[in-house]
Amino acid sequence: MSKTYRIVAAIIVIAIAGFAGWRVYQARRARLAGILNENIVHNGDTWTADFAARIPAPEQSVFDAIRNVENARSEQVQAVKVISQGENTKTVEMTLAGPGGQPLVTTLAFEYMPAERRISYRTVDSPALDTNAEYRFTDEGASTLIAFHETTRMLQQIPVPDAVVKQVIRSIFVAQLEGLQRTLNITNADESGDEDD
Repeated sequence: MSKTYRIVAAIIVIAIAGFAGWRVYQARRARLAGILNENIVHNGDTWTADFAARIPAPEQSVFDAIRNVENARSEQVQAVKVISQGENTKTVEMTLAGPGGQPLVTTLAFEYMPAERRISYRTVDSPALDTNAEYRFTDEGASTLIAFHETTRMLQQIPVPDAVVKQVIRSIFVAQLEGLQRTLNITNADESGDEDD
């Protein structure tokens, strides 16, 4: 019996260590992406997320990078196709890296309000969730402060713990910031330190 307990204990220790390592990796990824603070809560089937982030680029450049969402690429965003667009609107089909390597396709409708320094988007005809989100920009000269607010209502019950849903919401926002940094050719000191040697 004691051998069985040792094996179970070893498995638990490995699982805890793996989870802790993954959390440290996610925290570092969020810091490098520029997240200053976050708040993710839910009430019933509705999740609300608020993030503040700083991007080291002028406001107009950040606004234009989000406006040209079809150029976005990150580990999560595999492809973006423009379905329709107007002067201050755009509807895109976005292919994301989903769980288990399966692609997740979603349609988003964007509205651009440059005079108000904000961009909003919402999901279109999604069978799983209804999302409304908004970016607000504050010009800081050489950098831009982004205030992001998102409300997502789950249209189907998903039997997963709250921590998993929070991590998915956080990961999507981090992926958006990483995509912005790639579009704007921004490198972090941590990533470029070895390249200069």
